[in-house]
Amino acid sequence: METVGGQALSRRRALALLGSAATAIAATSCASHTADAQPSGATPPDAYELSGDVDGYATTLILLGTAAGPIAVPGRSGTSSVLVVGDRPYLIDAGPWSSRKLIQAGIAADSLGGVFVTHMHSDHIADLFNVFWLPGGTPSYTFRNVVPVYGPGSAGRLATPRGGKSIPIQSPASPTPGLTDLFAGVLDAFAYDINIRNVEKGAQSDYGQRLSLHDVLPPVSAGASADNTAPEMEPFPVFEDDRVRVTATLVPHGPVYPSLAYRFDTEDGAVTFSGDTAKSSNVVRLARGSDILVHEVIDVDFYAQTSGPALVEHMIHAHTTAQDVGRVATDADVRQVVLSHIGPGDPRQVTDDQWERGVKSTFAGTVTVGHDLVRIGVGQRR
Repeated sequence: METVGGQALSRRRALALLGSAATAIAATSCASHTADAQPSGATPPDAYELSGDVDGYATTLILLGTAAGPIAVPGRSGTSSVLVVGDRPYLIDAGPWSSRKLIQAGIAADSLGGVFVTHMHSDHIADLFNVFWLPGGTPSYTFRNVVPVYGPGSAGRLATPRGGKSIPIQSPASPTPGLTDLFAGVLDAFAYDINIRNVEKGAQSDYGQRLSLHDVLPPVSAGASADNTAPEMEPFPVFEDDRVRVTATLVPHGPVYPSLAYRFDTEDGAVTFSGDTAKSSNVVRLARGSDILVHEVIDVDFYAQTSGPALVEHMIHAHTTAQDVGRVATDADVRQVVLSHIGPGDPRQVTDDQWERGVKSTFAGTVTVGHDLVRIGVGQRR
């Protein structure tokens, strides 16, 4: 389906920020950045500068949002990233405020070459429909391109509740919707807005035909299920076009199923996104030899001091410490670690130096502590 078109910035401004693929988008790895670079003078308020040395890279990673969890925190937005290959951006997850961050990065929704969702937790999908429903530009936007959207299929059933307790079930007839069911429900919920705006414009914004939706499930041979969420397995293919080849694997994230990690192979190198996961050999296998591993991270000590034992237990079994991120990166022989989905997300609570020291205690390569709107070049400058 074509996407909801509309440039967040003027075309001139967007090109000034991102440039044409091979000449103006690039980055360096930096350990410390402000969360939002502040606009100045007469610059439009949404034309935020991206940080990073930008000359010479044809493939660039842009961190839109870098905070863990659905709770809003100062300094970072909800988790979301873009991999720009040439002049084509690919969106990975769409956590809270990521639709706005996409606009601030100068990327129009209908320019996306694909969208890839790791799992169905709210902090990864809160802005997924908003990316297309609330695009930048004028209110008279039109769809121009069909955008493929990939995300977890239905789990089929819920895992046994914690402690075997009885819990209320939302939508008991369909308690585990996957990606395509999610969009069907959202489109029905917002039918009046979509329809009345079509009436007002005398034009049709038919999201159902402009988005190509794909449920992602592992091969049956993997033996995965809601009770066996991430067995040892080989990566499996998800998507391929003339710019990228995308493969995936299952990762352990508590009772969440499917929870996916994605690898993007390009002419300039490979970038792997861990999604939300405990330390995982599946991530090691998927990321092997990657130029960049974008990995989630949590500080267990922080949560032990500020939260109850149930949350601490969840963090231990569903997420990865900085030291274990380093171990995964070392085992996978990657060149650079980029931390994102950082918990706690408030930069005042755990400093960049603390995060970096934790990873470097077990990994000898480059470490970048993620902040919103940071760019990082992939491969070599051209």
